[in-house]
Amino acid sequence: MKRAEESVLSRDYRKQIQDYGSPSQFWKQELESLHFVIDMKNERLHNQDKKLLQLESIMEQNLALDEKVRLLQQGNEDLQVRTQNHMSVARQLSEQLLATQEALEKEVHMRQQLHREKEELLYRILNDDASATFTLSAVTPDVTLMVT
Repeated sequence: MKRAEESVLSRDYRKQIQDYGSPSQFWKQELESLHFVIDMKNERLHNQDKKLLQLESIMEQNLALDEKVRLLQQGNEDLQVRTQNHMSVARQLSEQLLATQEALEKEVHMRQQLHREKEELLYRILNDDASATFTLSAVTPDVTLMVT
């Protein structure tokens, strides 16, 4: 493009010399001014091409980063769901543990009570307490033992 412009200017310059004789100082300055303007515009165009390439590169990087952000957000959502599920399971296990502990405490208390009653009955039998008549069902209430 620069050569075409220089060729056109050179041709116009030669025509000017043929038509009017030797060029005046004005035309020399005018030609230099035009060359300077052309060089400036070429440099500006070159800089704009550089900027365009940089912007295209940045745009590609932004697209890649957008994709990474999307994937990370999806992973984050998956982790949040997993965390909620784990918390729910932990709550259920805590409730089951508490219920099991309560049942164990009841069973231990019941065993202690039965052991005391057994000791008392053995004491009565061994001391030949014949005057006390009792029935086994009256002394021990209905008990269900939980075996774990």
